[in-house]
Amino acid sequence: MSIKNIIYLFTILIFLSLKAFGQYSTQIEFSQSPSSNTVVGSFVRNDVLYVSLNDLAYVLNLKTYVNNEAKKIEVKTKSYKIILSAENSYVVITDTNEKVSVLQLQQRIYFAANSFFIPIKSFFQIFNKFLDEEITFDMKRKTIVVGKPIVSPKHDIVNISYEPKANGTLIRLHSRINLTDYDSWIKYEQNDTEKKHGWLYITVANAKVNLDALKKVKPSGIIKELLMFPSPTSVQFTFKLNGAVSNTEIIKADDNNDLLITIYTPTEQQLAEKKERHYEKSLQQQRDRWKLDVVVIDPGHGGKDPGAIGVTRTKEKDVTLAVALKLGKLLEKNMPDVKVVYTRKSDEFVELYKRGQIANQVNGKLFISLHCNAAARKLHTVKGFEVYLLRKGKTEHALKIAERENAVIQYEEGYENRYQELTEENFILLTMAQSAYLKYSERFAEISTQQVARYTNLEIQGVKQAGFFVLVGASMPNVLVEMGYLSNRSDEKLLKSSVGQNKIATALFNAIQIYKNEYEQSLDEGKTMGAKE
Repeated sequence: MSIKNIIYLFTILIFLSLKAFGQYSTQIEFSQSPSSNTVVGSFVRNDVLYVSLNDLAYVLNLKTYVNNEAKKIEVKTKSYKIILSAENSYVVITDTNEKVSVLQLQQRIYFAANSFFIPIKSFFQIFNKFLDEEITFDMKRKTIVVGKPIVSPKHDIVNISYEPKANGTLIRLHSRINLTDYDSWIKYEQNDTEKKHGWLYITVANAKVNLDALKKVKPSGIIKELLMFPSPTSVQFTFKLNGAVSNTEIIKADDNNDLLITIYTPTEQQLAEKKERHYEKSLQQQRDRWKLDVVVIDPGHGGKDPGAIGVTRTKEKDVTLAVALKLGKLLEKNMPDVKVVYTRKSDEFVELYKRGQIANQVNGKLFISLHCNAAARKLHTVKGFEVYLLRKGKTEHALKIAERENAVIQYEEGYENRYQELTEENFILLTMAQSAYLKYSERFAEISTQQVARYTNLEIQGVKQAGFFVLVGASMPNVLVEMGYLSNRSDEKLLKSSVGQNKIATALFNAIQIYKNEYEQSLDEGKTMGAKE
């Protein structure tokens, strides 16, 4: 009898005794070696799949040490030692330099039939980087996949070409299939009155793009740069424009499946007429257009994403929603000329990229993302209120905060493709696109810290900067507020209490009032907010 069959038979015998659970075995597939495919013991409880860590370690040739009396198991990889305990959701990881980290699974670990059972989905989401091989869990097939999957080379949009013309630039997307669902729009930088520096967005649905091939083609004509953001259902092309545009048009090619994007540039006469019309516009109309009339409040996390967990199990998602609703009520009652928009008003999961989309769709003038901080371990002394701006993080602390907040993308289906283009180079380009809002964001951050210091006893940690995904898509002044540390007992006490939440909401409401007055006064005087005489 083969080893594979022995393991399978042993698994069946063990799980005949697990009468409280729905039990079965889970398939393991080796992408690069299908002949090694096998199964491990598993069961389902409360719709969560648990897999035998003992079996899994054996199949992956990982060394283990089991203390049945203490109900602990130690798994050794090449670079890490991972210790898990039954009836516990915390996992201790020690690297080769004896650096110890403690991480938390979403569900606890079970010990049954002399085996340790781990919640497989949340385990791989957190611990994949600690394992020797790339391991994923296929939710649809309920299968563990070991090794990098063999990706099909098939693409729909296979190349791109640029053709400068006398009246503009023609972009050709070379396609293998008939593309039927696409749209486009242009967005210019806020202070670009001549509309010479903007971004052309083209979204094509139900298409896969050959990123490598398109990246090799150098843009020309009016196109300065091309960024591409594929997702499971579409691909977005973002063209950076370097010149005035009079009109754009998308049509299908007559003789093939190519998509033709024409960007028309205005003539000298059209430019002169446009400039004249611009100066004829009423100054008051411009002021009214940019008045702070829409505030978007973004309660961080939600639904299946609890966020940080406090000393007494307070969930970040509950605190952020409570403060958001209190802040919104204050705005609605005392500032009726300001429309309040929430990215969520209940305990629901909203993807990071959708939060910025919501803000843009309602033409938001200020985006406030509410969060709670947490140290790596509970009962930590670090505490306080801090505000973050969208810029590359300069300190290790800022980088860690951004890493924790950005980690929620793991809850999004297809996040690997959606965020894979947010490289350091592209991130710099995206933040440059928001540079027009930076001074306004900085000023609101300063006012917020002053008001929180006035209304609460929270320690003020100041204004910082880091690369938060949730701020990337919000084309308006925006900040991410870390209201306090749930890992600190005094901060958590304030954050989870209705009184404390009211104080923070009142402080932020006053900050919005002060900011609005300063902002609209700067519009009347024709100055940049915060500019010196």
